Amino acid sequence: MIFTLRPYQQEAVDATLSHFRRHRTPAVIVLPTGAGKSLVIAELARVARGRVLVLAHVKELVAQNHAKYCALGLEADIFAAGLKRKESQGKVVFGSVQSVARNLDAFQEEFSLLIVDECHRIGDDEDSQYQQILTHLSKVNPHLRLLGLTATPFRLGKGWIYQFHYHGMVRGNDNALFRDCIYELPLRYMIKHGYLTPPERLDMPVVQYDFSRLQAQSNGLFSEADLNRELKKQQRITPHIISQIMEFAQTRKGVMIFAATVEHAKEIVGLLPADDAALITGDTPGPERDALIDNFKAQRFRYLVNVSVLTTGFDAPHVDLIAILRPTESVSLYQQIVGRGLRLAPGKTDC
Repeated sequence: MIFTLRPYQQEAVDATLSHFRRHRTPAVIVLPTGAGKSLVIAELARVARGRVLVLAHVKELVAQNHAKYCALGLEADIFAAGLKRKESQGKVVFGSVQSVARNLDAFQEEFSLLIVDECHRIGDDEDSQYQQILTHLSKVNPHLRLLGLTATPFRLGKGWIYQFHYHGMVRGNDNALFRDCIYELPLRYMIKHGYLTPPERLDMPVVQYDFSRLQAQSNGLFSEADLNRELKKQQRITPHIISQIMEFAQTRKGVMIFAATVEHAKEIVGLLPADDAALITGDTPGPERDALIDNFKAQRFRYLVNVSVLTTGFDAPHVDLIAILRPTESVSLYQQIVGRGLRLAPGKTDC
C-alpha cells in the first residue's frame, strides 16, 4: 500500500533529514495527537540508510508503529514481550522500552538512528530504562542519531525537553536531553484544516467535584489515598454527574470516562447501564483488556471507564464524548486525554 504523506508530515520528514545531515545533536518533532506520528516514523525508517530502532513505552504503540511501517510493503522486527516477539536483527526494529532495556545483549549490532515515540517520558535519571538503552547503543555506535516525537514537549517540574526551537526561541537549559526542536505543528492548525475534530467544552450545569483542597505531587498528579478520601466526602455527587453524562451521551456513539482512582471507577461503572459499559484499570489482564478495547472500537458498548491507562497508544476515532472526572495539573496528561476524542470519523462533527 502506498501512503501519500500530508504536507506537514513531509515537512517533518524533510526537517529531520536536513538536521541530521548537518548535526549529530538529538532532535525532537512536536506533532499533536492525531497528526499521524506513526506515518512520519515509518517514512523516516524507510529512507534511513542505516539500521533504525523505534521505541515506545506501551505495546499498543509498538504494534501501531510497526503496522504502519509494514503497510508500506516493508518488513520489520518487533522486540516486545507483550507482543510475544523478540526479534532484533532486522534493518528496522520496533521495540518496547521495557523489553529492550532488559535484553541489551540482543542489541550488540549498531543502529544509526534511535527514534523514541512519546519522548517526553524520558527522564533525567541515568538508571532509567531509556537512558540505559541510549548509553548502550551509543557505546556500540558513537555516531548514533537520536530523534524524539511527542505532542507535549515538556515535563511538569522539569520544564522543556529541548533547548532551542527552530523559530529562534530558547526554551530549555543545557540539561535538556534534546538540543533542537526541528519541527512543530500546533493543534489549532490540525483543527482549522480539517485534520482533527473541533473540541466543544461542556460544563456540568448542576454539580461538580471540588478538588481544590488537594495538593498535587511534583509530577502534577495526586495521590490515590488523598483522592479516595476526598471522593468519599463527595460521594453523593457522583450519581448526579453520571446522570448528566448519560444525558449528554444520548446522541453520542462512544464515551470515554477518565476516573480519579480504581475505587472511583468502580463506583462510576456501577451507575452506568451494565450492558453498555466496561472498566479498564492497570490490573485488567492483558487478554481481557484487548477484548474490551476491540469491543468498544466495534461499538458493542458505549461507555468505557478507565484509570490512567488509555491516555496514549489508544485509537478509537468514533469517541465523541470525553468526561474527565479526575484532577491533574499536568498539561501533557490533559492534552493526551482530550486527544482521544479529536480523531476524525464518519458522521462525527465535534467531541
